[in-house]
Amino acid sequence: MTEQEMLQDALIAHKFLMSMYNQFGLECSNLPLRKMLIEQYAEISNHNFDIFEIMKKEGFYPVTVASSKEITQAIKMHTQMQENLDSKFE
Repeated sequence: MTEQEMLQDALIAHKFLMSMYNQFGLECSNLPLRKMLIEQYAEISNHNFDIFEIMKKEGFYPVTVASSKEITQAIKMHTQMQENLDSKFE
């Protein structure tokens, strides 16, 4: 197994764990357990980013740099989505 394959497997596993911790945390009614799940989610998220950074540095995960305009558009879109969600729960 190559380094790239091992990193890809680790990245996939971390993404799966993040999905599970997110789902369990959202559905958990026990506050201490919910807090632990959220903490685990954050830890796995940090590991995921570390793996991504290694893969990017090694050329295993090519990334396109977004322009300032594209970043502004993405921020605007997500802000509008959040505002729409917030207004539905007021």
